[in-house]
Amino acid sequence: MSEESNLVDRVALITGGGSGVGRATAVALAGVGMATVLIGRGEAALAESKALVEAAGGASLALPADVSDEAAIALAVETARRHFGQIDALIMAAGIGRYGPIEPYSLADWEATLATNLTGVFICSRAVLPHLRERGGGAIIAIGSGAGKQGYANLAAYAASKFGLMGFMQSLAAEVKDEGIKVSTIVPGSILTDFAGRSADAKRAAVAADPGKRYLEAADVAAAVLFLLRQPARAWTQELNLWPF
Repeated sequence: MSEESNLVDRVALITGGGSGVGRATAVALAGVGMATVLIGRGEAALAESKALVEAAGGASLALPADVSDEAAIALAVETARRHFGQIDALIMAAGIGRYGPIEPYSLADWEATLATNLTGVFICSRAVLPHLRERGGGAIIAIGSGAGKQGYANLAAYAASKFGLMGFMQSLAAEVKDEGIKVSTIVPGSILTDFAGRSADAKRAAVAADPGKRYLEAADVAAAVLFLLRQPARAWTQELNLWPF
């Protein structure tokens, strides 16, 4: 996938499609003629995203599933392929953040963080790869984090999951680059979305109180996804760092 005109009628599977970056990406892709398959755990949120995508002129399919559930993802991917006849891109925006110091941090929170942020990336990538090969190529894009390059206090589990994601995506890229499959990771700074117990409204209030605080909008990350999908066939961006300015 390279030029915008070539995105028309292509199909993207988006995890975390019920909110935030996943929702913004689905709407952005609808605007250039792509169909989207929305995967997430909340049926009501997915339905809202689907309505927004269709209002933007895009075809959409909402499939509730947990990215860490191997059987559920296998079924969702096969349902998507049957519905649209193809899958051309995988955009992985699902993520959770459960922050806290290491000593009292629960094993349940540790396992849940890695299950969604890292194991889910493995499960979804593995499930979609055969369909991209069937199409002769495609794109796999994951939303990483600045915490995947620098560890922070009270973010050990989240940082571990995002450091792991970076390594996984680099290894995947090396495995499939000769098959026409471009594997890329977007590494954004803080985004104005509801995340880790902080609402987007609370973040906006913090910005109003301190103009030195800066955040990206979800639409900014969606624009980066679209940039990657529009690149000429000869070009590949393995890692895209995106910071608030």
